[in-house]
Amino acid sequence: MALLLPLIRVVVLSTAIIFALIDIGLAAALTATGAYLPYAVLAITSAALTLLTLPAMIGLEILRPGGPLSMISVEIPWLFSLSILWLATWANSVGGKFGCGVQARVGLIEDKPEIVDVDIPSPACHEIPALEAFAFLNWILLLAYTGTLLILALGAARAPKTHRGVDVVRCERSVCV
Repeated sequence: MALLLPLIRVVVLSTAIIFALIDIGLAAALTATGAYLPYAVLAITSAALTLLTLPAMIGLEILRPGGPLSMISVEIPWLFSLSILWLATWANSVGGKFGCGVQARVGLIEDKPEIVDVDIPSPACHEIPALEAFAFLNWILLLAYTGTLLILALGAARAPKTHRGVDVVRCERSVCV
């Protein structure tokens, strides 16, 4: 398992980058319709943060193995934060088809209904389920990898001759060298 973990890391992070590219394109198409959709803005934010940080993590690991971005004390909290952002994106976009092709009255300000034009053109309504799906997939990918990394880090911390806070991905047989 320890020999496969660097490959798994690159595959998971690269897949998350691809899904983020798809999501940012879908969210940009939704915002181009002129309707203000909070879940599309959140998707753009989540994708932008993913696209800024994950390629840097992969690139810096290739250029300088064992660098600060490869340390579990940095990688686990950041990937967990990204997974929570993707979870929020998915959760916000689940009800996004409300208002497709029609004008809707949504929102409450001081217990009074606020009239908001949420007229989403019909072709854009087919992009919302895709946005949901890729946000959900990114959440699952990042959370599963973070959980695996956390379990391996806890196992390495219990083993003798470990260096806490070091790159667990490069450790073999739970002993860091």
